Amino acid sequence: MNDDRLEGDLRAALLQDDPGPMRDELRRRVAAVPDEMAPRRGLARLPRASGWAASLRAVAAVVLIAAIIGIALGIRGSNLGPASSAGPSATLTGPAATATGPAPSGSPAATPAPSATPVPTPITGEWRGLSWSAPAAFPNFEAIDDIVAWNGGYIAAAQVLGLAVQQPGFWNSSDGTTWTPLNVDTTAFPDSQINGLVPTTSGLLAWGWAGEPVCSGEGEGMTCEPRPVMLWTSPDGISWRQVADISRFNGATIDGITAGSQGLVAVGDTGWEQPAIWVSATGATWQRLTLPSATFKDAHFSDVRATASGYVLAGGIGNSAPTSGGVQLPDTGSAAVWWSLDGRTWTKGTVNRTDGVGTSLGSIYVGAKGMVAVGSASDAKGGDAAWTSTDGRTWQPIANAEAYAGVPTPAPGVPSVPSFTISDDGTHLLAVGMGDPVLGVSMWVSSDGVTWQQLPFSGATDTIPRWPGGTGLAIDTAYVVPGGLIVIGRGPFDTSKSVWRVTALP
Repeated sequence: MNDDRLEGDLRAALLQDDPGPMRDELRRRVAAVPDEMAPRRGLARLPRASGWAASLRAVAAVVLIAAIIGIALGIRGSNLGPASSAGPSATLTGPAATATGPAPSGSPAATPAPSATPVPTPITGEWRGLSWSAPAAFPNFEAIDDIVAWNGGYIAAAQVLGLAVQQPGFWNSSDGTTWTPLNVDTTAFPDSQINGLVPTTSGLLAWGWAGEPVCSGEGEGMTCEPRPVMLWTSPDGISWRQVADISRFNGATIDGITAGSQGLVAVGDTGWEQPAIWVSATGATWQRLTLPSATFKDAHFSDVRATASGYVLAGGIGNSAPTSGGVQLPDTGSAAVWWSLDGRTWTKGTVNRTDGVGTSLGSIYVGAKGMVAVGSASDAKGGDAAWTSTDGRTWQPIANAEAYAGVPTPAPGVPSVPSFTISDDGTHLLAVGMGDPVLGVSMWVSSDGVTWQQLPFSGATDTIPRWPGGTGLAIDTAYVVPGGLIVIGRGPFDTSKSVWRVTALP
């Protein structure tokens, strides 16, 4: 059973309120809450829960803390990848699609509002600082689902504020500061939620799910059926239509979709013991691969990333299935990674660790000279762990330098990551963390995931959102886009929402 679905379904079933997917940083922050439900698949397991009452307390704690903390750094991009090599071949269960490389295209029909701030010229070299704009309003949204750079500007998908049922909406911006709602025909999105946006060769792909969870049982025995996977395509960000045939996703949960030079790749499962990979040229039609058992025995997936020469897939081997409450068995699995040149033929890589047991890879982030994978380890403080790689094939452990949850200071000279809240644009790796005793935000940049440089702030620095838990506007989500960041902030209890365009300085 998928853990992201488990958490969202439990919240919806118990509280009739689905606040959206929990993010990695939130999971780490609530890791100290006792009697917590199992976290994201493959991540460190938390103390035992005790039946229905414990699950209810855990859900209430999650929702309360989520209202204060809510961190998500979700970025997509084309990235550095492994060199050419042959590997075991996965076959299609349907007609093979002709793969072509994705290139953003299309033109939004709605004319965006005049830019409040000139669009900065993206820099391709090193970032040496960040200049913050003054905050502006982001109108009428409940929760941002994704923001991507597209068609010379930006497009956002978010839940519309104040509706009785789930209803996504779309906004566009030419500068990242002034956002205009798009007049989208919502009949294509009946009671649906979007999880991600992906630029394709013919426009945009949106993916998510529809409806409410159907759950049975209570406490430890509670189970929820997966909500139906939904896929939509659009040539312009305004006219959307559902993908006609999604039968290959029946009973499935998607953990990630990425676009690369050989087309789109989606990963997930149709049950804990049934990992799945789907491929498509444009997103309009999909084929499910038949996975070689020798390569994917006991595999569980968590993320997939496109690279300049292929794809990298993160997950684990033999990890414990998540539970809805009660006793969580110790994780005896091992972190795992697979790489591919075309998304169809996959080779298992190597993830090094002293013991190798009780580990899992979660998300992969890519820089110009290397990659970082954030995951879990049963022997790590707080359950967090990270690895680096220069080619996507072989991964080495890296120390955690975050100053919370009892994390020890790394020894001098030991490579470390300053924060596990990471995002990237395929060239720059950005880490966001707590910067000072008054809950300020700090950011670091790296090209390889090993050497990090803290970035000084300039511009409207008196308006910068604080780390959640402080006063005033708190940072909610941050997206790396060409030439810098788009940052969303929230006031206490979501009473106000603002957006900043943060420009990278050479």
